[in-house]
Amino acid sequence: MFRAGSYCLKLLNPSASYSINRARSFSFFLDAKEALYDQLLKCCNGLVFLKQIHSSLATAGLIAQRPRLGSQIIIKYAKYGDSDSARSLFDGVHGDGTNSFLWNSMIRAYTNNGQYFETLKLYYLLRKSEISPNNYTFPFVLKACASKSVILEGRFVHGDAIRTGFDSDRYVEAALADMYAKCGQIANARKVFDKMAERDLVCWTTMITAYEQVMQPLESLLLFQKMQDEGDFPDSVTVVSIASAVGQLGDARKALVVHAYAITNAFLEDLCVGNSIIAMYGKCGDVEKARLVFDIMEVRDGVSWNSLLSVYTQNGQASEALLLFDLMQDSEYKPNSVTVLIMVSACAYMGCCHYGRKLHNYIIDKKIKIDESLCNALMDMYAKSGDLEKAVAMFKTIHPIQRNVASWNVLISGYGMHGRGREALEVFSQMLREGVEPDHISFTSILAACSHAGLIDEGRKCFADMKMSTVKPEVKHYAAMVDMLGRAGLLHEAYDLIKKMPFPPNDAVWGALLLACRIHGNTELGEIAAANLFQLEPEHSGYYVLMSNIYAASNKWQEVGKLRENMKSKGLKKPAAFSVVEYGKEVHGFHTADQENPYWREVYRKVENLAVEMKKAGYVPDGSCVLHDVEDEDKEHILNYHSEKLAVAFGIMKIDPGLAIQVTKNLRICNDCHSAFKFISQICGRKIIVRDANRFHHFEDGTCSCKDYW
Repeated sequence: MFRAGSYCLKLLNPSASYSINRARSFSFFLDAKEALYDQLLKCCNGLVFLKQIHSSLATAGLIAQRPRLGSQIIIKYAKYGDSDSARSLFDGVHGDGTNSFLWNSMIRAYTNNGQYFETLKLYYLLRKSEISPNNYTFPFVLKACASKSVILEGRFVHGDAIRTGFDSDRYVEAALADMYAKCGQIANARKVFDKMAERDLVCWTTMITAYEQVMQPLESLLLFQKMQDEGDFPDSVTVVSIASAVGQLGDARKALVVHAYAITNAFLEDLCVGNSIIAMYGKCGDVEKARLVFDIMEVRDGVSWNSLLSVYTQNGQASEALLLFDLMQDSEYKPNSVTVLIMVSACAYMGCCHYGRKLHNYIIDKKIKIDESLCNALMDMYAKSGDLEKAVAMFKTIHPIQRNVASWNVLISGYGMHGRGREALEVFSQMLREGVEPDHISFTSILAACSHAGLIDEGRKCFADMKMSTVKPEVKHYAAMVDMLGRAGLLHEAYDLIKKMPFPPNDAVWGALLLACRIHGNTELGEIAAANLFQLEPEHSGYYVLMSNIYAASNKWQEVGKLRENMKSKGLKKPAAFSVVEYGKEVHGFHTADQENPYWREVYRKVENLAVEMKKAGYVPDGSCVLHDVEDEDKEHILNYHSEKLAVAFGIMKIDPGLAIQVTKNLRICNDCHSAFKFISQICGRKIIVRDANRFHHFEDGTCSCKDYW
């Protein structure tokens, strides 16, 4: 093809065209040449050949006489990524100021190459020329505005479209709706959409996607229904947006409908649709169906694997994510930066140092770039896995200029969850000194750190400073304050703060107060908090259990029974306690009164022996942690087999005496286990680290890092 094209170029050279110049008319001659160059441009498959065609056209003087050929070359240059050559040609031929086709071609070239600012600069030059923009100009310029989210320029271009009368062109209208949507002006996008005389699939999908992207899933679904009512049918792109909208709602029933719709209309064969269905099920909490879709996919890509890994991680099934990660490494799609970011989060959730270090080494070995997000995730993983020193060391390796607010937040949060509130405050102050503006997460983290360390005055000051900053307190900040005051026993001050909130308190706020009432045994305020929680989250069994704890501690067994009956009538069950402990390269898990672990008989004997040793040292079982009206002897028996006790006993049996025993529990550690671990750490001379749902506890020599303030 290249040789044939070169031969044609020689024929078209003026020196070889004498016979053609003898044609009946000069116009016929130009038309013939134009037709030949048209064929050459269609056959052109590379930049070298294109430059030869360009040179031949310039030599023949045809670009000035046939501007359409110049436009085609500009478009071709853009296709091959050579915008500079396109602009050079454009600057040489648009001087007559009359050819809008050339202007539009150059604008299109810049836009298609992602050079959006160049698009806008050229558009402003066009407006200064004698040529007016038209319905071919506006869609590309508006796309540039949308891509850079420059709403002021977008409105300016919209004004030009109105003045020139092209605002009613359906392609311009579609571009306007898209521009407003991507600039976050969803109301303006809807106004443009509602005024359209006719809407095509692209317009419908643009608006449906816009609502989904601004987290208004119900509007997406309503528009989807309206689209079908008006006789328009979606394509795979529309279904992807609808699946995402349903995922945002977390509606498992609607997820089934979307899945069925995709199957019925053969959309599931589209890889993007399959991936979106996996993600949708994950956000709706249906992990099994997400895995089913993944398993039956005939074709998968890296996104498919990452989507399912996210599903497992988001739904608390980190161990399943680790198993899938191993499978992925054996597949044709190797883990990328997105994959390892998900897996780092999974390790952080599990609190497993061994897997975390192994994954970090994998990232280094595979030369996966550790950008800011991944570095912050690794720091968070180490902090949540009990290795705060490693997290601090990683923070110090980041150049001060490259530290973003997320880096500081991870460190503040890490110190806070380990009960080192003073260090958290020092880091917060250092962040301010270095000119880093705190965000809402910074204040949440520092308030939580003050709460865990009992730094009440410091926490009050941080909250007051927040009110004076650009970051205004949100519900979660009030929840952190209620938690801090409540843990300190200032229950009525916490309750007064709730009553003065500028917006309705949510379950996190009332939950913090209820937990504080559990800690301090305040039944009256506990009942108020519980009553609100039962209205806000009637299906959340944890709040019923907390209130049962409060009643049980006060020996109000009749009220405990009523709550149990209430839970039973609603089909609610107490969340199962589960604790894991690392042993070499393995992770062993224990449920309360577990008899499934292969070592359970040995573990039971060890627990019973430890109970005898602890009693000799002065340990007294805390019967208030048992939610059953039974004899003290039975209560003691129940307490012995709490999941965290089994995990610690296993660690003492199996883990080298020189190493710390690290346990991760899905719920809050109970008072009795907390007391027992202080005794065990002293009797056995072992360091025990427990990460529960709230924080870390470091037990050593008969004391805990929380100083019994938790």
